[in-house]
Amino acid sequence: MSGSLLDALLAAHEILDDVGATHALCGGLAANLYRTELRATSDVDVVIGVSPVTLVEVVERFERGGWTANASWHQGEQVRLVHPDLGRVDLLVAGTDFEHAALDHAVPSTIAGVRVVTPEDLIVMKTVAGRARDVEAVVAILVARGETLDAAYIADWVAAFGATQTWERAQLEAQLEAEA
Repeated sequence: MSGSLLDALLAAHEILDDVGATHALCGGLAANLYRTELRATSDVDVVIGVSPVTLVEVVERFERGGWTANASWHQGEQVRLVHPDLGRVDLLVAGTDFEHAALDHAVPSTIAGVRVVTPEDLIVMKTVAGRARDVEAVVAILVARGETLDAAYIADWVAAFGATQTWERAQLEAQLEAEA
């Protein structure tokens, strides 16, 4: 693989823009925009809002560009794309009210016209995912931006997804880290 994650992101952004697919950066790269210390990540995650017909067009455009889509992409929740030079891009297809709201709230990033989900929406996504690396990212974002975040918004959404315990644990870890 000779390209960087930035190259992969820009290539994905160009294709998604050309197709007219609403999209925003999420995942580890987005977390790095909101935290103080960067963390390594091996892929690009983008949430997209598309109809099933447009999703087919999106995948076809990526495939014409040399990307290979995972065989299960027809299930519609996620499309994992791999390019021999650029690496991996995961397209997370918005299906819930929350995911569509996250796309609506997305803001411009510092990366060439790419929009990014807000830190609050990213915290909800990562809290719901609940893996150790996701909780670590939530803690890092809380430490870096805690006072500026809309905690009530986050709490409402994590409660709706049944992830309140994970959210409370992340808040406690962030408080302990900030005090250290």
